Amino acid sequence: MRLSLGYVKEKELEIIAPLLNNETNRNIEFNLIRVKEDELKFKLKELDLAFIPLPLTLFYENIRFISNGAFVANKIGLKIINSRFSKLCINSSNSTEYYLFKTLTNYKNPLEIVRSEVCNDADVLISYEDYDISLDELWRKNCGDLPLVISLIGSLRLDEQTLSKVKVVIREAASLQESRGRISHYSKELGLKGRQAIECFFQLCLKRGLCRSSISPQIL
Repeated sequence: MRLSLGYVKEKELEIIAPLLNNETNRNIEFNLIRVKEDELKFKLKELDLAFIPLPLTLFYENIRFISNGAFVANKIGLKIINSRFSKLCINSSNSTEYYLFKTLTNYKNPLEIVRSEVCNDADVLISYEDYDISLDELWRKNCGDLPLVISLIGSLRLDEQTLSKVKVVIREAASLQESRGRISHYSKELGLKGRQAIECFFQLCLKRGLCRSSISPQIL
């Protein structure tokens, strides 16, 4: 079976690297398609699967996610390029990272949002390393020791039976990556804490008025 798999960040593919490198069961093959994060919302219906940022569930309520293969971050923060702090660079206004910034901070000064993958003309950008202001510390203050789930593998097109087959293949690859210390165990399997993390994300979103109602994504 050959399925299209959309992704935004190279980091997401680390989770399934053994599958892509022919180290694990290949009864499912992926046709990888890199998508700009700002365009992913419009491409979902064309893809069999994709690494989907949490905020896109605000636009599509019928996404089926799987509990294996999530892109989970340990750290995330704001990297200051210029102390003026007037331009924030983001990949997409629908990215989980941008929603984390909006839900976790009380920044109220006028802030110009620059949507770019390059971020040459920005004062501040969101980064997973070498940042100056920690967002993960603010996350822990609000949600305790729950992981930072950035994107989940999901689909608008595939039925539950097909997704169950995908789960098995991805879990096998992710198990290898976890044993090598390259991903967290939440990436292999969300478990209770991973699901609670997603719930906490949407509670913060609702509290800040960024979500119109409580969201409970369908996770298989």
